[in-house]
Amino acid sequence: MSATPAILIVGSGPTGLIAAITLRQNGIPIRPRTQEVLASIGVLDDVMTIATPPFMIGAHGIGKAIVEEIKWAEEADASLGTPYVHPISVHQSVFEDVLRKHLEKLGTKVELSVELVGIEQSEGSNTVFARLKGQDMEITEEYEYIIAADGARGTTRRMLGVSFLGNTEEGDKMFVANVECTDIDRTHWHRWGVFGVGVFFLKPVEPAPMFQIQAMGAELPNPLPQDDEGIQKMFNHISKSNDIKLKNATCISEWRANIRMVDRFSVGRVFLVGESAHCHSPAGGQGANTGILDAANISWKLALVHKRLSSPSLLQTYEDERMPVVAEMLNLTSDLHRLAFARMPPSTLEARKRDGVPGDPMWRPRQGLQLGVNCRWSPIVFEGRETQEEAKKIESAKAKVSPYGVAGDKLRAGDRAPDASFLVDTATGVQTTLFNAIAGLNKHYILVFVGRTSVDLDTSISALDKYRRAGLASTILLFPAGSHAPADVPGTRSFVDSKGHAYAGFEVDETSRLYALVRPDGMIGAFATDVEQLRRFLAGFASGVETA
Repeated sequence: MSATPAILIVGSGPTGLIAAITLRQNGIPIRPRTQEVLASIGVLDDVMTIATPPFMIGAHGIGKAIVEEIKWAEEADASLGTPYVHPISVHQSVFEDVLRKHLEKLGTKVELSVELVGIEQSEGSNTVFARLKGQDMEITEEYEYIIAADGARGTTRRMLGVSFLGNTEEGDKMFVANVECTDIDRTHWHRWGVFGVGVFFLKPVEPAPMFQIQAMGAELPNPLPQDDEGIQKMFNHISKSNDIKLKNATCISEWRANIRMVDRFSVGRVFLVGESAHCHSPAGGQGANTGILDAANISWKLALVHKRLSSPSLLQTYEDERMPVVAEMLNLTSDLHRLAFARMPPSTLEARKRDGVPGDPMWRPRQGLQLGVNCRWSPIVFEGRETQEEAKKIESAKAKVSPYGVAGDKLRAGDRAPDASFLVDTATGVQTTLFNAIAGLNKHYILVFVGRTSVDLDTSISALDKYRRAGLASTILLFPAGSHAPADVPGTRSFVDSKGHAYAGFEVDETSRLYALVRPDGMIGAFATDVEQLRRFLAGFASGVETA
């Protein structure tokens, strides 16, 4: 625990841990599109060692025999701007262990034995009081802000009196557990049974020989089993065989369909993230992914406000930007839930295939990758490349929120920044990627697409230097392939876009100069055609820099 914590994080699941890591990398004292976020904070390599790839579903008939292989997830298009096109699967407890170890390297430990039992805040106050209870102690501490990441069953939301809108389907339940099994391969996500009646999954997870059970359907036993013997009996009934043995069950739990979202994402100085704010069906596999993007969004904003670089009004944009995204994802996961829990006879599956719809209820569309998530409608994004007439169209489009974008649309402010490979550092000659150059989630980056233009570069850099000195943004100069690029420009890093990937990905004409502001969460905050345009935009939310 830091000696003078500024922000209390309640909950230490993936969402809370990502928020904690992001804030610590921003130097904030705390109390404590997913692979791209993990890479940015430096933990993806560790996660990949315990992750499993997107195995084909092995649909079994009776016992060990696989009768059909089924692809279950749509991949992203192969693109230079998308470094991770395949989904991965990670067991949550192992994932959390990786994140906790990374957080400890930043000097912060998770306090697992401490519980939040009360919150007090008054309108106009600059702090919030949290009453904390642990073994042999109960204290009240003062914080600037609280991040509530204590999940759907957490108490923070109820303390705040926030409505949790949605529904609970008591009949739709899922049995989840970890077991050991050596009788089947570890290259498939194994499945037995019939959806809506009784279906049993065994998914390989690390370490071997562990598998995760996911079982659901109207004919699951009631009550659900709590030991090896009961689990084996349930499995034998669904698989219609007894030649596969399961043992050493752990992490046994039951999930019931509870699909909900809060009516507001914050109350005063307390912010709800992850399943504290929205609860998804596991059929969509999006709960942790969506929560991690919540954490990335609110954390950089809290960091700027804490450092007095932005006014507290910036924090309202957390709800502005995330609520439409979450609402749309809840619609998608709810649709997938209905497919997974419905009694769908083979004739219906065949009809779906004939109509061009993926027939299997486990099919996950591309939206689940969350690469198209945007916030074009946000009050803190700026599109400065358009004519006055085009700008009016953009403002009109902002009223028609499309949080997952439109296929084939041009790149705009508010979209996810694309990656670019083969950038050559002019100072060292080392080749890297744009995502590596801007990793960290701890500052903005001003990308100056220098272009083949005679516009004075020194004046532009000088005008941007105050943002570097204030700790708000670093400047990166991107020179077109084949152009003269100075080895060292004070206050900046310079790269040659040797294959043209950056200019192509950001849709920049090499004959002109363009400024792109990339936010700490990897979203494009602004496109500007000149420095003055960019400065006017930054003055709108980085008021602390302007008045320093």
